[in-house]
Amino acid sequence: MTRLFPAAAESRTAIFSTLLFLTALVAALIFNGFYLQYYSIALLALFGWLLLALLQGYHRQHTVIVTPLALACGLFLGFLGLSLLYHPVPYLGMMNLWWVGAFALIVLIRMLQPDNETTWRLDLGLVIFLAAGLALWGAVEQLVYGISPDASFYNPNSLAALINLALLPLAAVYLSASPGKRRTGIIAGLLLFTFVLGIIASRGALLAFALAAGMLFALAWRRVALPRLGTLAGWLAGGFVLASAYSQLGGIGGKDMFSRMATLADPEQSGNPRFVLWQPAWEMLQAQPLTGIGLGAFFLKLPTSARLEDKSAGYYVHNDYLQIATETGLPGLFFLLLIISVLIWQFIRLMRTYRAKGAPAAADSPQPGRSGSAAIPSASFPVDYLEALGLFAALLALGIHSAFSYNFYVLPLMIVAGLYLARLDRLYARQTPAYCLRFGWKPHFQPLSFYLLSFAVVLTAGGYFVTLALADHYHQRGAKLAASGQVQQAHFAFERAQRLSPYMDSPFYTDADLLIRSAELIPENSPKRADLLDYAADKLDTAAKLNPYQAHTPYLQGKLHELQDGDPDTAAAYYRKALKSNPRFLPARLAIARLYRTEDRPEQAFAILKKGLNYPYHSLSRELLEYMQLTAQLAAQSGERELAARLEGRLEQFQRAYELQQQQGRRRPSQRY
Repeated sequence: MTRLFPAAAESRTAIFSTLLFLTALVAALIFNGFYLQYYSIALLALFGWLLLALLQGYHRQHTVIVTPLALACGLFLGFLGLSLLYHPVPYLGMMNLWWVGAFALIVLIRMLQPDNETTWRLDLGLVIFLAAGLALWGAVEQLVYGISPDASFYNPNSLAALINLALLPLAAVYLSASPGKRRTGIIAGLLLFTFVLGIIASRGALLAFALAAGMLFALAWRRVALPRLGTLAGWLAGGFVLASAYSQLGGIGGKDMFSRMATLADPEQSGNPRFVLWQPAWEMLQAQPLTGIGLGAFFLKLPTSARLEDKSAGYYVHNDYLQIATETGLPGLFFLLLIISVLIWQFIRLMRTYRAKGAPAAADSPQPGRSGSAAIPSASFPVDYLEALGLFAALLALGIHSAFSYNFYVLPLMIVAGLYLARLDRLYARQTPAYCLRFGWKPHFQPLSFYLLSFAVVLTAGGYFVTLALADHYHQRGAKLAASGQVQQAHFAFERAQRLSPYMDSPFYTDADLLIRSAELIPENSPKRADLLDYAADKLDTAAKLNPYQAHTPYLQGKLHELQDGDPDTAAAYYRKALKSNPRFLPARLAIARLYRTEDRPEQAFAILKKGLNYPYHSLSRELLEYMQLTAQLAAQSGERELAARLEGRLEQFQRAYELQQQQGRRRPSQRY
């Protein structure tokens, strides 16, 4: 049938390809750093797309064109895979390999697929449509509910980055579209995107947009009629003016985009929240310049070197280039900069090719007296020229913004960036075939061997993501069962998670915690109590090997030793090990203080608690309330009544905030993994 109806077969393949891309993007938007099931769905869709590209390319005898950009992306992805061999927490590196490297994977997928304009148009339309929906969601959050406009993202800066990725290509579409098609939908999108970008008032995103838009206008200056450029500038400015007016009239003038941008005049003050993260990251890089600390491990290593004034959540450096260098070493940064350098080089060559072929001004406003207005053989050149400008401007904005944010660690942004990179790469391969390698599948592979190899590669990766999703499902289910008091069922759920994902430490130490809590309810002379504690010890030993950075594991080991042999010195050593991994880990600090109080050493107990007051704490918890209460009591007993009074005042504030938090419910999970 496909031979009789080749157009229908091609259309069906385009639809499948777009559905897989859409599935990956939507699942990534839901995942957003949490809920590993959706992370797995996103990667399963991408690898399904890879399988489709392989089979489609072989069946249609597609000639694969390997460009310098595709080669650089392959080298980057390959290096990230190689770095897993010496990663201190391998499962974390594996997850971040596909998290950070998703853009490179998409470039390789599109390289393997035959050229198809329908697929590209559908994918770009979906990106702009989804971005518009999220921007509208963010606008409603701000206008109706008065909360941060972040839509499905954890941070509004990520929404601003996605808006930049959609806004700049849409501006290029406006410049190339015929007058009738520019009137409503495109203009509404431009106004919506600029308005939401303005009310978010992210300095990094606004600066990135300004520079990228300036580049877009500069390169389109002699290719597009001035009235059209002026009209586009007017629509863009109109959205920002509306955002500024809303900020002023809504009484949030401190977040006005112009006021925020004015703070850039004082870099020391405006950049201080990031400087306190850049300093420890730079120290980590200096300590391990070649190997790095491990991809994705920054948030585990930061607590040991974080500055006391650091009030961030501590997950990211807020400079992707520094974080990539810190986690993968200078070689990782080299391969990332190689991709950027090759992209710029290919874009310059592409622009020169278009200009040499005479990309004209828009057909609806000819300018015969201006440079570049001569006719060209193909009417597609002006559209492709402006399209390439819009895509490169979007990637430029993302790259600039990433120097002040963590866009490379936001999966949906990487998926969209990969799509744009692949499209620019395809345009380059069309117009400048030099410096490209070509090969076909059929001269080197028989059909059966090719199909077996393709399915083996994809199914191996698919099996990993399926087991990861199931393990996370059982882990979450176990946590819910444990919270509801169904201890035995929770233990069985945790063990299923351990069997499905034996390389992750969290199912092991959470199960050990459950076993220890169960043993505490059993009489000390009971053999069952000893069996439970021995079982918990085995699980904690496994967790410690899987993740040496985790503070929860040594804390539970200390608690275990208190119950097993009652040795306070050994238990205190484990608690101190937990505090060494994370000085803000309050359960371990409280446990040491209780040990000292049991031994009638209140001075040492107060000293260890008082030392913890040097650190800021970002999330409300029962441990924080207990810590403040116990520290205030010991401060009063030690004669520091002024400190005790301050702590009691803070305790009252925390209690009110905690009660309010419990009533409203947490908006998002408090842990990343």
